Formats: sequence, C-alpha cells, structure tokens
Amino acid sequence: MVASGRLRTFGALLGSLVAAIGIAHAAGWDSRPLAELATYPGYSVPATVHARDEARISAEVAGRIEALPARVGLAMRKGEVLARLDERSHRIQARRAQAALTLVDKRILLAESQLARSERLAGENFVSDDALKVQRTELEVLSAEREAAVQALAAARLDLARTTIRAPFDGVVRERLASVGELAAPGTPLLVYASSDDVEIRAAVPIAQLAELRAAEGLLLAAGGQERAVRILRVSGVVDTAGQTREVVLGGDEDLAPGLAGELQWRSPVPHLPPDYLQARDGRLGAFVVDAGEPVFTPIAGAEFGRPAAVDWPLATEVVDQGRLGLGGAPGQ
Repeated sequence: MVASGRLRTFGALLGSLVAAIGIAHAAGWDSRPLAELATYPGYSVPATVHARDEARISAEVAGRIEALPARVGLAMRKGEVLARLDERSHRIQARRAQAALTLVDKRILLAESQLARSERLAGENFVSDDALKVQRTELEVLSAEREAAVQALAAARLDLARTTIRAPFDGVVRERLASVGELAAPGTPLLVYASSDDVEIRAAVPIAQLAELRAAEGLLLAAGGQERAVRILRVSGVVDTAGQTREVVLGGDEDLAPGLAGELQWRSPVPHLPPDYLQARDGRLGAFVVDAGEPVFTPIAGAEFGRPAAVDWPLATEVVDQGRLGLGGAPGQ
C-alpha cells in the first residue's frame, strides 16, 4: 500500500513536469539552469616586481672616491663594502679631537690637585672661601669642556667610519652614479642599491574590479614565460585620479627578480550571464527567468549591452533560453 502510494505520488509529479515542459514548448520557449549558462570572466592588469627597499646610496662626508667595488648586477651581503672615500683628513680630525680630550683631562687633573691643596690650606685659614669657590667653578667648567671634547671625538670617529660605505641589507647594485677619482661631497649619490630578498608585486587595478579581485581565488602573476601563484598583501587607500585605479601590493612564495614585468591575472568568482540573454524592458536591462512555471523579466543591476552581466542568482535558477527574444522585446528596445 505504501509503495503504491509513493508510485502514485511520483507519477503525479512526473506528470506535472511533463505538462510544464509541454506548456513551455507550446508557448515557444524553454529554459536552462544558470549553472549551464554562467561564465566567469577573466581579468588582467599590468604588474611589476619591485624591491621592497631601494636606496640611493650617497656619501655622508666629503672625500675623493678611492674605490667602488660594487658593480652593476653584483649581489652584495649586508655589511660588505660598497665604496671607500679618502680617509686621511678625517683620520687627522679624529687624532686632533683625541689630543684635545687628552689636554682637557690633564687640565682637570691639575685643577683637582690644586683644589685639594686649597681645601687643606682653607682648613688652616690660609685660603678664603671665595678662592675655593672660584677653583670649584673652574673645575666644573673643565668638566663641561671635557664632555664637549668627548662628543667632538665621537663625531670625528663617526666621520672617519663613514668614509667606508657598506651595504645596508642584502641586495643588488642596480646603477652606479659615480666613479673612482671623483670628489664626493656630503649627499653626492654614488649608486642605486635594491633589496634582493624582500620584493613585492604592484599592480594598478580599476576600482570597479577590486571587489572581484578580493573575492577571487587563484591569483596568478604571468611573467617571464611562467605563471606563479600570488596573494594580496594590502590595497592602497588612495585612488589614482587619472586612471581611477588603486595600487594593489601582492606577494608570493617564489623568489622574483626586481624589475620583472608581467600581468596579474584572475577570474571572477561571480557568475555572469552571457550578453546574448540581456533584454531591455521599461528602460531597464535584465533577463527572463522561470518563476512558478512562467517566464518573468528580472532586471539586473549594472548590466550593460554587449558585456556579461554579473548576477547573484542561485546556480539552479532557470533562465529562459530558446524563444526568449519573443517574450518581451528585442535587445535594445
């Protein structure tokens, strides 16, 4: 009995389905699920690999360039010598500062000795309190002079150390801006030095495509004849006025050479209805979908003629296929 009841129910459903199909064909249209029609457009924008750190190495002190061991394209480790300046004048300044400090130290020793002697004599009333105050003040002045001499020596030694210019990080020499024998002043550019380990990929993405880029899976950088998986690190909050784009910074797991150019590629995760299915009705673009067995015109926000239209419909949505143009006006009307 139960089995026969189920068979009757199934037969009724099957009959309804057949009847609906018959009605559809009789009306001159049929439908297909969105899952069979949907497309997922691909996008691409130019992308370039940039060194995260790129520095214009300049001279910090004056001196003639004695050596420039850094060559264009040469990989350098942090701390390796990039350039050497003539250090003789700076060495002289350091020795002069050391001598000035030594002189102040000796003057302080003498002043301390004289003050100690005066304090003993003051106990015997041979030296007045005013004389002791003067000597103590002189000793304080000498102590201040010593601090100034210490700082002058530190500055001279720092300038001496700056005659040897070292790599601030692991990197590659991109450009030489000076040559051996030239006279360098503070601020004179010597070379361009780029990080080799820390790189990032930058791409200018139209703001209209940012949402789909963020939601997309499988971002690829196509460059140098290869495709590499990348991921979004950050998106700039500033919009470029001319191109209406925002800079997207990406990273990957593979080592990439700074300067490498290619394309950032991704595919929209949002189903799009092919443009052939779009029709205009009452000034709005949309498509016919099946609702309760009947074709119903459904507007699509942001749809444009000649372009796939993004829809947020379930993939099981039945879209009118054959006979759609006879339902509600031809495209463009």
